[in-house]
Order: sequence, then structure tokens, then C-alpha cells
Amino acid sequence: MTEIGKRTLTTFLLLSFLSFLYIFGNNTTFIAFISIISIYSFYEWTSISSKHIIFLPIFIILNLTLYYIDFINAYYLSIATSLVWLILIYSMIFLSDHLKIFIRKYFILIGLFIFSSFFLLLINMYPYDVTLESDNNLVDNKHYFLFFIILISSIDIFAYVCGKTFGKNRIIPSISPNKTLEGYLGSYSLSILLFILFFNTSNLIWTYLDLLYLTIIIFLSFFGDLFMSFVKRAYNIKNTGNILPGHGGLLDRLDSYFPTIPLFYLWLMT
Repeated sequence: MTEIGKRTLTTFLLLSFLSFLYIFGNNTTFIAFISIISIYSFYEWTSISSKHIIFLPIFIILNLTLYYIDFINAYYLSIATSLVWLILIYSMIFLSDHLKIFIRKYFILIGLFIFSSFFLLLINMYPYDVTLESDNNLVDNKHYFLFFIILISSIDIFAYVCGKTFGKNRIIPSISPNKTLEGYLGSYSLSILLFILFFNTSNLIWTYLDLLYLTIIIFLSFFGDLFMSFVKRAYNIKNTGNILPGHGGLLDRLDSYFPTIPLFYLWLMT
């Protein structure tokens, strides 16, 4: 089977599973799914430096503690996480040598922050202004969860297709030679168009502020992918795993989600 065939089949199976979860899943199922995804993502991250046996239990205990104690405010966490990602992106572009040293030195701490914040924001995928009397279960707000997945997946697919079809001008070849200006611009244009068409056909109201949020999310999605490529180059590996045929590891599929979820929370959850 060709590489594109593998990617297509894997994507189809993933979408089928997510559709099943969306239709039949309950709140416990959603939380269990998010937990498994977060744990396995951290496992792949630590496997890059061959330290997963030591630190994986620490990550699990940390997330259990954060989940059950529930003392972290998701709104402020999303702001802090967005700022951290902006610093990482700036450093990747302008201070790449220093960032490589920093990543190697604090690799585990970076992973704990990225994947724990990812876990916490996903399980808090409900509007920020709900009251204590409101039902704020994930399953009751699963349309946000679905919209987030469709949005980021569409951005990635558009970038891949446009890059393969029209890509000529590489943006940062030293980090990822496959990322092209044509792929990014094509993804941006098609994502904006899809957003407008979806909201208009659904009789939903959108503003230019929504387009600004979407623009930044597309930007973050691109650089989330680029950041994971940066980390893999720092450790001289091609993929973070092989669990997803045609894609590589789970991190190779989720890399765009990590920097975008905090802004997505600020956009639609507040």
C-alpha cells in the first residue's frame, strides 16, 4: 500500500472511531479516551530520550492529582499555555541553538507541561461561565470537542494536500523541508472558507474577531507541527513512533493540537 493509501486508511479508521465515541460515548468514556491519548502522547515524548520507564508513572500520578483536586483554573491555564507556546515558537525561529540546549536539559519538564495542560484543557471542554448548578460534563458539550478535532484536522489535511500539489517554496527547510509557503497559504485560505461556509449554512453568527482567532489558530497549528519536527531533528529521529500507519507516532498526528487548544479554549469556551 502506498504512503497516501496508508494515511487515508488510518484517517478513515480514526474518524470512524471518533464518530462512534461522539454518538455513543458517555462522560466517563470521553475522560478515559482523553487520559489514554495524553498518557500515550507523553510516553512517545519521553521515548524520544529513552526515559519513559522512569517518568511515565510520575505523569499519570500528576494528572490524577490535578484532575481530582481540581484547583487549576482552565481559563488562566489556557493563557499561560498560550504564552509558553509563543515563547517556544519565537525561540525555535530566532534562538534555535539555545532552544535545542534548553529542550535537552529540561525535556521531561517541557513534556509534563505540554501534555498535562493538554489533558486538563480537554477535560474542561465546556464554557467557562457555567455555574456550579450547571451540568458541565464533557458529554454535554461534545460538539466543542468535535469542532476542535474537525478544525485542526482540516487545517492539517489542507496543508498536506496543497503542499503536495503546489508546494515549491520551503519555509524553514532546516527544520522541516516538507513545509511550504504554498501549503500554508492554501491551508489558510481553505480553512477560512470552510469556516465561513459552515457558519453561514448553519445560521451561526461570526465576526471578524472570530476570523482573527482562526487565523492565529492556523498559525499555531503550523508551528505546532514544526516544533515537533524541531524536537525530532534535535534527537535525530524521523517519527515519534509507528502506531499510526502512514503518519508515524501519535505525536506526529497530534502535534498541531497542542499549541492550538489553549487559544481554542479562549476563543469558544470564554
